[in-house]
Amino acid sequence: MVQALCTSGNHEGLKCGVHGAAMAIAALMAAYNIAACCFRPDRHLRVNALVYTLAVGWEIKQTLHHFQRNGSVGRPVVAAAVVTTEAV
Repeated sequence: MVQALCTSGNHEGLKCGVHGAAMAIAALMAAYNIAACCFRPDRHLRVNALVYTLAVGWEIKQTLHHFQRNGSVGRPVVAAAVVTTEAV
C-alpha cells in the first residue's frame, strides 16, 4: 500500500491535498510570527517568520508539482456564466 502511494503518478490528488494543507498551516504560522515580530523584538520570531515563509514557498512548489502530475493544470476551466454579445 505504501509503495503504491509513493509511486510517482499514483494518488496525485491526495499528495497535492497533503502539501496544500501543509502550505496553509505554514502560511498561518508565518503570518503569526510576522505579526508577533511587529510587537515583540525576539530574535526567534524573526527566524521563525523566515523559516515558515520559506516553507510556504516549498509547499507551493510541491503542491504545483503534484497538481501538474495529476494533469489538472492546463485543463480548460468550465465557465460559470456565458457572456453573449447579442442585444437583448
